Amino acid sequence: MGRLKFHTRGTGGRVLLCLHGFLGEGSDWEKIADAFLVHSPEWQVVLIDLPGHSGEEVGWICPTGDEFSQSLRDLVAAEGWGTAVVAGYSLGGRLGLHTALSFPEAFPVFLGISTTAGMEDEAERARRVDSDSAVASRLRSDADFSGFLREWWHQPVFASPARVGGDMEEFVASRQRRDPVRMAACLETWSPGRMKPQWSGLPEYSGRALLLSGEVDGKYALAAQRIQAAFRNAEHHSIASAGHQLLMEKPKEVASAMAAFLNQHE
Repeated sequence: MGRLKFHTRGTGGRVLLCLHGFLGEGSDWEKIADAFLVHSPEWQVVLIDLPGHSGEEVGWICPTGDEFSQSLRDLVAAEGWGTAVVAGYSLGGRLGLHTALSFPEAFPVFLGISTTAGMEDEAERARRVDSDSAVASRLRSDADFSGFLREWWHQPVFASPARVGGDMEEFVASRQRRDPVRMAACLETWSPGRMKPQWSGLPEYSGRALLLSGEVDGKYALAAQRIQAAFRNAEHHSIASAGHQLLMEKPKEVASAMAAFLNQHE
C-alpha cells in the first residue's frame, strides 16, 4: 500500500498518532487535538486518514490489519519520530491495538477509545462476516448513500444522551465525501469477523494503555474493562453521560483524560 495520508496539529517533539473510525477521517480528531494541546503543548498530534477514507490511487486495495500496522510503523520511521503513542477510536482502536501489539518498541503507549480487542467465538465471527458482507453489497449497489448514512447513524450502538440536534446532519454531510465502494472494501477486510482477535496478545504488551468508554455504551465499556484487566499496565476511564461516539460527543473530556494519562509519569 502507499504512504499513509495525515495532517498535524502542534509542533512539539512528542508524537501522538490518532486513528478514526469507519466512515470517518483524520479531522474527526481535530477538536480533541486542539483541546489536548492546551494541556500538553509539547506534543505533535498526527491525524491519520485510514486507507480508503481519502483520495487514493486507481487500483487501490484495502490493506489487511498486518499491512496497515506495518505502514504505520514505516511512517514513524520515515518521519524520524522514533516512537509514538497510538490512539484509536472504534475501528481505529482495533487497528491501533493490532499495531501496538505488533511493534511495542515503536508504540510504547496505546490509547483505545470505544473499542475492543476483537471477536473470539467462531460462530459469532461467521455471523459478523455474513452481516458485514451484506452491508458491503448494499454499499456497492445502492445509489442512496445519504440514506445509508442516516440508517447507520440510527443504529442502537450509537444511542446516547450526549447527541444533540444537528449532529446527524453534520455526520451525513462529512461522510458523504467517502466512496461507498471503498467503504465496502474496508468493511469486509476490517470486519471483526475477519481480523484476528488480539486478546491473547494483551498480557505480553510491555507498554502502558488507557481505555476510554462512554457511560451508556455498555458493550464497549465491558470490553474496555476486560482489555484493561488483561494488560500489565493499563487504566480504564468511563466518560459520564456519553455513548459510543466519544470523539463527537465529549471531545474536551477525552482530551483531558488523554493528557492526564500521558503526563502522569513524566
